[in-house]
Amino acid sequence: MQIGPARIDFHESAALAVAGAPVPGAGAKLQNNTTLAAEISHHFTPAWSAGLTVGVPARTRVIGTGAAEAFGEMGAGRYGPMALTVRYAFNDFGRWHPYIGTGITYFVMLKEYDSFIKDLKIDNAFGGVIQFGIHYNIDSHLGLFIDAKKLFVKTSATGNLPALAGAPLNTNVKLNPAVLHAGILFRF
Repeated sequence: MQIGPARIDFHESAALAVAGAPVPGAGAKLQNNTTLAAEISHHFTPAWSAGLTVGVPARTRVIGTGAAEAFGEMGAGRYGPMALTVRYAFNDFGRWHPYIGTGITYFVMLKEYDSFIKDLKIDNAFGGVIQFGIHYNIDSHLGLFIDAKKLFVKTSATGNLPALAGAPLNTNVKLNPAVLHAGILFRF
C-alpha cells in the first residue's frame, strides 16, 4: 500500500455552446488540486502487479476563459479520483525499483455547485492512464515512492445561464490531468 499527497494538474480544453450554437473563443479551465491518495496493489510476480489508486474527493472550480472570462467562476465540482493500472517493475537496481504501467481511470463527479451556470451537471467518464514511478525499499516492509500518472479523460457538462434568459449551455471537456503522487510504501 502506498499513501501520500497527490497533486492533480488539469490540462483541460473545453468548447462551450449556448442554445446549441458554439461560442467562438469561449472556454473554461479547472482549478488544480492537492489531495490525499492511496494505492493498494497486488503482486502477481516480483515484476508484475496491479494497483487501485483512490483519492480523498477534491473540489475544483470551473473558471471561464477567453470569451467566457467575464463570467468568472462558472461553477464547481467535487470529484473522486481513481485509477486501476497494471505495472511492470525493473527489479535489477538494488533498493530502487522503477516501474511503468497502463490502465483505466474513472472520473466520478460526486457533487456539482452552481455559480454563473445554474443546474450544473457534469458527467462521470472513463479514460486511459499511463504511469511511471519508482519505489525505494528501506526494508522488506517499508519504503518510499514517487509516482506520476497521465490521465486521458473526456466528459461533458450541461446547465443553463440565467444571465442569458436561462439559455441552455453544454460543453465537451478534455480533462487530461497529470497526477504526481509521493509518500510512504507499506508491505504486508
